[in-house]
Amino acid sequence: MAGNAAQVTQQNGNATVDFTGSTKVIEVTPAALTDVTAGSCVSVRPREEGQGGQPITAASVRVSPTVDGKCPQGKEPAKRSAVQGGVASVAGNTINVTSTDAGGNATQTSVTVSDKTRYTKQAAANTQAISAGKCMTAKGTQDGGGALQATTINLRPAHDGKCAGEARPHGHGG
Repeated sequence: MAGNAAQVTQQNGNATVDFTGSTKVIEVTPAALTDVTAGSCVSVRPREEGQGGQPITAASVRVSPTVDGKCPQGKEPAKRSAVQGGVASVAGNTINVTSTDAGGNATQTSVTVSDKTRYTKQAAANTQAISAGKCMTAKGTQDGGGALQATTINLRPAHDGKCAGEARPHGHGG
């Protein structure tokens, strides 16, 4: 990494990502059930689909901050089986999530967690968080020299030195 540019290693070669102080940076870090609190926002990926009113068992839970006091709705259509919303309560291994549909109707979903549930938390960061060894997903526009002028950068830890689990181009900052 030099100045306001990061060299990233992708599956199909290296790329340059340029950023400025106005680039929106989000960092995802490991978390625990104790980070899931009433009023926080969550996105839950279930282990398998719940069966007609049955509680959902979470494979992963991502905690994120509220925006203007509300849980942001994803800009892209959520996966059918994902649960997104605000945490109404946490009791033992059950998280009650309140979601609002496009019509403004609130529904509550009971989510069960286990010792196999993975937790992450997402928080706003700044460009100082961009460092070698982290996985990066960047969005922006390609300039004439082939560098990506990033408007948003998402950072997450590498697992065993690898960036896996995303179909989009990603790489290691370095």
